[in-house]
Amino acid sequence: MIITKSEDLRNLTGSFYANNDFSKIENTIKGVETDICRILGMQSLDGLAGDAKLAAQQAVAFMATMRFYRLNDISHENAGRKVKIDKENEARPFEWQLARDDRAHLEEYYRALDRLVFCLMGNENFHQSALYQRIQKVIIGNADELTWLTGIEPSPWLYIQLLPFLLESQQFVEKAYGEGFIPGNLQQLPDTDTADYAAKMATALGAIALMGRRTSLQALPYGLMQLTMSNGGGNTETAPSIEQLNAYLKQLSIDQRYWINEMKRLRDLAAGKDPATHLQMPENDKHHKFMRV
Repeated sequence: MIITKSEDLRNLTGSFYANNDFSKIENTIKGVETDICRILGMQSLDGLAGDAKLAAQQAVAFMATMRFYRLNDISHENAGRKVKIDKENEARPFEWQLARDDRAHLEEYYRALDRLVFCLMGNENFHQSALYQRIQKVIIGNADELTWLTGIEPSPWLYIQLLPFLLESQQFVEKAYGEGFIPGNLQQLPDTDTADYAAKMATALGAIALMGRRTSLQALPYGLMQLTMSNGGGNTETAPSIEQLNAYLKQLSIDQRYWINEMKRLRDLAAGKDPATHLQMPENDKHHKFMRV
């Protein structure tokens, strides 16, 4: 494990008591490390060094302590769950206070994961991984480019989680593009007047729509949930309803179709072909009415 004592958790989070029994949170730490390794395609986090190790430690610390606190908000005894309150010296926190504390932990967790992925992208050993090889197949090469296209808050961790959806969306766009779609030639910075840019826009929008449709609300990455999160005023902040999310995903699909059509138009224009001008129905000319039977 990359965290071995309560003092480490205290130094990393600033909130965990150094005299807490480390054995009570040890298994939680192991579980968080396993979750991170699984997504990044790594065997262990133990080999990390420098900034990458610190980022990994911070991510594990914030997620592990949040899970630990959730399990210990009330006491667990032989007879079941117990809530004990000293009316003179103790009060139960409101639910919104717990939710806000959880959200603060999650934000720090994702920021640390962003730093970890950023460090790994410059690591030669990581370049040999299957995950990195899949990244090289995507026409949207990194989180910053995804942000430039969609407006999502830049997050290398979110980019990694979107990767399978980016690859699937790209296959759809590639079929629509037809002959001449070469991913290796589309890695330059986006130019808004080219078919390449339109292809990237269609790929990015399609990937987000796929993730939104196939992933539960609870499992959606924080960066994506932020797009549809609304502030209810006061101390409340509410997640999007199913109706709000469906409306958002529907608009993404509409935008994707627009950019696919724009991609085809710009592709034909670049190839010297005249854009289609025929109409499926005759123009409505009041001086030229006719009917054919």
